Amino acid sequence: MSNQDLQMESWLTVNDVSLHQNIQTPLSFDLTSSLQDTTPVQDTISGGLIIGNTQNEAIDANNNVKNALQTYGRFSNEVKESAQVSPIVGLTTILDIARIVSNYNPALPTDQENDETKKARVIAYNQYITKVLQNPLMHLKSNYEKKYTKRTSSWKTAIDEISNLYDGITEKDKEKIKNSLQALAEAASSRSNKANTENIFAQNVIVCNDEEIEFCIYSSSVTMLYSGGKNTVRQVDFTLNETHIRFTKELWSRYSDKVLDKHLALIDDWLLGISTPNSDKTTLACFV
Repeated sequence: MSNQDLQMESWLTVNDVSLHQNIQTPLSFDLTSSLQDTTPVQDTISGGLIIGNTQNEAIDANNNVKNALQTYGRFSNEVKESAQVSPIVGLTTILDIARIVSNYNPALPTDQENDETKKARVIAYNQYITKVLQNPLMHLKSNYEKKYTKRTSSWKTAIDEISNLYDGITEKDKEKIKNSLQALAEAASSRSNKANTENIFAQNVIVCNDEEIEFCIYSSSVTMLYSGGKNTVRQVDFTLNETHIRFTKELWSRYSDKVLDKHLALIDDWLLGISTPNSDKTTLACFV
């Protein structure tokens, strides 16, 4: 047994999802609808995005696992075999395990949050990232911070400039991120002279390419202040913490059975778990 084998066994033992069943999200998400372009609703602070030149192939492989699951059952050989050749399912499963055991659940409504619960959410989020990086199939590529401050008469100017801070994102996908920032700007405009802040405004991005699958976390702190009156001022303070992690997809088949014995999360389950809904609606805010 290699050192990596031991690391995976240890990771799965320490991160036993059966001890954290209370915060798992229901498997009731419609993948077909989730993969359509949607405009995120107000108060979204976390969402998922799948991009890349092989994203369609990854989604097809995911759907093969989903079909096997629906036809043959959770622990069938058909599910195991289809999952072995679906690295995207390996990544979403590992991410979901890390989320569950970290008590990080952005899918819970935020309308009744106070400072204490927001702080707990931040702690859980940081633990989630730590646990992701502890998995032997996940390798840190880069991690850095960017800051942006602007006083402007137009939210659009600030939003356009902020979207350009995101590296490795296509123009089409930048438009989706702009939509989510616009929702926050609209919330700020409705509260004149009151800062509208999101402590964690996180985009969880899976980039599927021929060479690799990359998981990117754009964790942002955004404050937007609108001052109405004769001289209308819009102020934006934005901090972006950007982390790029490589998923070793070529080794997934080696560990797929062991991981699936503990947990299985398809793309739609992953999206449901990390996407914060509107406090007044059941619509999920997925940037896909």
